[in-house]
Amino acid sequence: MKTCPDKNLLESLQECQSLLEVVQKGLSNYLEMKRKVFPRFYFLSDEELLEILAQAKYVQAVQPHLRKCFENIQLVKFEEDLQITRMYSAEGEEVILHPPMYPERSVEYWLGDLENVMRNTLREIIRESLSVIEVIPRNVWVYMWPGQVTLCGGQTFWTAHVENGIRTHNLQGYYLEMLGHLDDLRELVRGPQTEIQRLMLEAVITIEVHARDVTYTLIQEGVSSVNEFDWISQLRYYWVDDNLKVRAVNAEFSYGYEYLGNTGRLVITPLTDRCYLTLTGALHLKFGGAPAGPAGTGKTETTKDLAKAFAIQCVVFNCSDQLDFMSMGKFFKGLASAGAWACFDEFNRIDIEVLSVIAQQIMTIQQAQQMRVDTFVFEGDEIVLKPSCAVFITMNPGYAGRTELPDNLKALFRPVAMMVPDYALIAEISLFSYGFSDAKPLAGKITTTFKLSSEQLSSQDHYDFGMRAVKTVIAVAGNLKREQKDLNEQQICLRALRDVNVPKFLKDDLKLFNGIVSDLFPRLEEKQVDYGILEAEIRTSILRMGLEEIDEFVKKVIQLYETTVVRHGLMLVGPTGSGKTKVSAFQRISAFLKIL
Repeated sequence: MKTCPDKNLLESLQECQSLLEVVQKGLSNYLEMKRKVFPRFYFLSDEELLEILAQAKYVQAVQPHLRKCFENIQLVKFEEDLQITRMYSAEGEEVILHPPMYPERSVEYWLGDLENVMRNTLREIIRESLSVIEVIPRNVWVYMWPGQVTLCGGQTFWTAHVENGIRTHNLQGYYLEMLGHLDDLRELVRGPQTEIQRLMLEAVITIEVHARDVTYTLIQEGVSSVNEFDWISQLRYYWVDDNLKVRAVNAEFSYGYEYLGNTGRLVITPLTDRCYLTLTGALHLKFGGAPAGPAGTGKTETTKDLAKAFAIQCVVFNCSDQLDFMSMGKFFKGLASAGAWACFDEFNRIDIEVLSVIAQQIMTIQQAQQMRVDTFVFEGDEIVLKPSCAVFITMNPGYAGRTELPDNLKALFRPVAMMVPDYALIAEISLFSYGFSDAKPLAGKITTTFKLSSEQLSSQDHYDFGMRAVKTVIAVAGNLKREQKDLNEQQICLRALRDVNVPKFLKDDLKLFNGIVSDLFPRLEEKQVDYGILEAEIRTSILRMGLEEIDEFVKKVIQLYETTVVRHGLMLVGPTGSGKTKVSAFQRISAFLKIL
C-alpha cells in the first residue's frame, strides 16, 4: 500500500484491509465469548482454540488439547454412544468418572461439565479412601486408589493421628507405627510392581519420610498442644463438612480436586518448609509470592509442588522481554476465571514499561479477592472471579538483562530468598524412595563427589555440579536399582556417578574425578557394563560405512545414548573434526537397537 501507484488498486487494498480488521475483530470477540464460558481456553492459543471449534461436531478432536486445559488429563474415554466414562493421566493412570457424562451442548459447555465431574470424582474417591484407611493394612490400602488420593489420604491420616497423639500424650506410640508403615512401603518398592505403582510409591515415601521427621521433631521438642508453632507451621489436611481442607498456621484453604495423575513430589527440606510458610501466608492475605535466588535452588519447583499439595492447576509461564500487557491481560483473565495459579518464571526479564501496567492488572485481581466478590471488572470486561486464583513470580536477581521491579509491583508480592538447598537430605530421601537401604551414607558420598569436583576440577562452561546434576545421578541410580539386581548399592551409585559425569569431563579432569571416586568408594570393584550386541552392531555399522573402528569413538556413541536416557536435551561439545556429528548419527542407531 505504501508504494501502490494505481489509485483504484490502492482504494481496493485499503478496503480489503478494513474488511480484514472487521473480520479479525469479530473473530477475537467470538473467541473471547467462548473463553468466558470455559476460562481454561485462555491458556490455549487462538490457533489451538480455532482447531477445537472448527471440529466442534467431532467431540474427540478436543483430545490433543486436554493436557493444556487440565493439569494432568491426557485423554478421556469415549464409549460408542460418546459417553465419557474414564480419564487418563500422562503416566497412563486410569480413573473412572463419578458420574459418567455425555458431551452435550457445545464444546465450551461440556468441557466445563467435565471439570465439575473431575472434581466430584476425586472428592468421592477421597471420601471412600478415608472411610477405610483405619481398617485396611497400609501396604494394601496404597494400591487401592489413584496416586493423588493415596497422598492426600495419607496426609489426612497423619494429621489426625499426630493431633490425637499430642492430646493423649502418646505421640511416641504413633511414631513407632509410622516407622512400621515406612518399612512396609519400602518393601513394596523393592518388590514387583507396575510403572504407575512405582511412581506412586516413590511420591508417597517422599512425603511420608518428611511426616516421620516432623513427628520426631515434635517428640524431641515435647510439643503438648496442637496450637504450638512447631505443629501448626506444617501443611495439615482435615476432612471437614464433606470437604478436604488444607491448613497452614492460621490460614485455611479448600483442596482444589484438580486431577494431578501420578506425578512425583518434591523432597521437603527446611528451605522448602520456610518457602511454603511464606507462600501460604501470602495466599491467606491475598498477595502473590515471589521466590528469588540463583538458578537450581527450587524456586519454580517449590511453587509447583505447593500447587500439587493444594490440588490446583498451576500454569508455568516463561517470561521474556517480548511480552506485552495485552497478552498478559488475557492470561490474567484466564487465571481469575479458572481459579488457577500462574508461576511467571524469570519475571524480571519483562520490560519496565510493561511491568508498570502488569502491576495495575494484578492489583485489580487482588483487590477483588480481598473484597470477596464473585465477579469484577477487568480492563472493561466483567469476568467471574474464583477465590483460589493466585500469581507467583520467580526471579534471578543480578543476572544480565534483568529489570528491577517497580515499587508498586513489589508491594503486591511477599518475597522469599531461596538459597542452596540441602543436597544431602534431598539425595537421601530420593534414594530411600527408590528402595535403597543405605540411603544416608550413599547420599553423603554422592554430594561429596560433586562438592570435591566443583573445587578441584577445571572451570568449564558445560560443567554443572548443582542440584540438577545431583538429581540426574539419583534418577540413574534408581533406574539401575530396578534393572541391575546383581549389583550392590555402592556399585549402583558408583556407576550412576560415572555414567552421568564421565562423558562431559576433559581428559585431565577425568583423572582427578577418578581419584575422587576411588577415595570415596575405596576397594570397591566396579562391575564393567556388558553392552554385548549393541556394541557389536555399532562396530559393524562403522565398518559398513567405511569409517575407522576406534574404541574411543564407540565409547562416545554409547555414552551419548546413556545421556539421552536421563536428559531432556543435551549438547555435544568439542573442536571441529572431533566426530560430534558422526557420534550423534550412530547414537540414533544405538537407540533403535535398544528398542529392538
